[in-house]
Amino acid sequence: MTKLKELGLIDLYIAAFLMLHGIPPKLSLKNGKVIFVFDASDEIYRLMTLFNSNQEVPCLDMITAIKTLRSQMLTLKGTENNYKKVGQHGYQTR
Repeated sequence: MTKLKELGLIDLYIAAFLMLHGIPPKLSLKNGKVIFVFDASDEIYRLMTLFNSNQEVPCLDMITAIKTLRSQMLTLKGTENNYKKVGQHGYQTR
């Protein structure tokens, strides 16, 4: 059985665009950075070309995809537990 080639991306926005088009990434943590991993395919490269040519997307759907991936990134990195408490207006409290 042949293993599919994988494509690792660090761009949150391309990953969200791909997810918006029905191709969710697997997330991997490497050297403290989150990598969005996709099975390399002609469809992935076609969609990346659309992204780079400024393809129109539904705004709220794209924002939701970005927020979803960002949440998954933070969970993977475990940063919720590592941040100092933040006050009501986003200022760091002591």
